[in-house]
Amino acid sequence: MYQKWLQAFHFVAKEGTFTGAAKRLNVGQPTISTHVGNLEGRFGVELFKRQGRSISLTAAGVSLFDITQDLYGHEQEAIDFLNDVKNLETGELRFSAVGPFDVMEILETLRKKRPGIRCTLRLGTIEDVVADLDEFRADIGIVGRDIESETIYSTFYNLHEVLVIVNKQHRLSERTEISLNEIEGENMVIRGASSTTQKAFDSAAREMGIYTRPVIKIESREGLREAITRNLGIGVISKPEFAPHPALSAIQVSDAEIYTSAYIVCLKSRRNRAMISETFQIAQEITKRRETDRTC
Repeated sequence: MYQKWLQAFHFVAKEGTFTGAAKRLNVGQPTISTHVGNLEGRFGVELFKRQGRSISLTAAGVSLFDITQDLYGHEQEAIDFLNDVKNLETGELRFSAVGPFDVMEILETLRKKRPGIRCTLRLGTIEDVVADLDEFRADIGIVGRDIESETIYSTFYNLHEVLVIVNKQHRLSERTEISLNEIEGENMVIRGASSTTQKAFDSAAREMGIYTRPVIKIESREGLREAITRNLGIGVISKPEFAPHPALSAIQVSDAEIYTSAYIVCLKSRRNRAMISETFQIAQEITKRRETDRTC
């Protein structure tokens, strides 16, 4: 009851006329007049000075209008904000990924197109990414394999070549290419079970009957790099993950095609949200452009 009365009062005060308030609230003018009259009658207070067809606020009306500004006065600001979100001019987009490389490529295009959008990034395992999506800590994920799930939407984004990483003191460090049998029996620093890079290499090596000696198991890329920098073994890493280092050499595998895949994912129920949909569209455009460049 009071809400309708106060709302009617606020918009009469804001618009300066009962007719203007009626148009804003999409009701008839008599309804507005009744609501304001009920409010004044219920509390025995005069809120408007009525002089013919013109009205102005009384002292009590001015004080009440200050209060109703907090209730209704920010409506246009809220509508403007929602329109900005709808038009992708503002808002926040949260990413969760197994690595920063593919995300940054997408963000480069997204930020140029929508500079008002803020972005955050969490890094973790595939399991972490899926949990972030399920628990609404992230809007979009980048993972190293296709996810078959009733709740997750997954689409291909990129391929990354797997390289062998050795210390500069290693016998193969001057080579640009090697065959897998050249690393038969080598001490190897390996990644954990969640590493799609390690899985891709191990699968290719098994198919060719090549065996290495795992000497250290490390979960992080940073740990892998540090171990090989100290010449504790060789390792594998996807091409975009390798940053040049004075103690390390990256070598291509000549006799096996070893790649990891990148997939962009989100909750199926959120696939058509404006910012998520546009980000997927950007990712697909990058993928198509990359495939065109490869065939040229």
